[in-house]
Amino acid sequence: MKAVKGEEILLSTENKEGLLAAIATVITEKSINIRAISAYVVGSKAYFHLVTSDNIGTKEVLRNLGTAESKEVIIVEMPDRVGQLAQLVSRLKEAGIDLMRMYGTAAQVNGSAILILSSSNNNKVLDILSNVS
Repeated sequence: MKAVKGEEILLSTENKEGLLAAIATVITEKSINIRAISAYVVGSKAYFHLVTSDNIGTKEVLRNLGTAESKEVIIVEMPDRVGQLAQLVSRLKEAGIDLMRMYGTAAQVNGSAILILSSSNNNKVLDILSNVS
């Protein structure tokens, strides 16, 4: 398992049809790659968590669409095998770490899975994950 500190952009805005298309378009027009995304709606608000190849540029182009702010995250690369998530979160639970959010994917079967997470103590998460094989 490999883990590094990273940054995501959190965009909050009024929900409307075509919003994700607008976000993807303005980011693409700046030649920025979206590496991870989580999107959801609560009531009339839409929320997007994005990790990109240029978070500063992403934040700038998204300011016109809503409130964009930077948040520290941990980016974890781990084997795409049964039990890996259980092992990770069990260690965090034992250390008393509260997870605030997590999203991720496995890009290839039997390859690596990528998780983006935020916790009550990101530094401690890094320490714990540096000792997991």
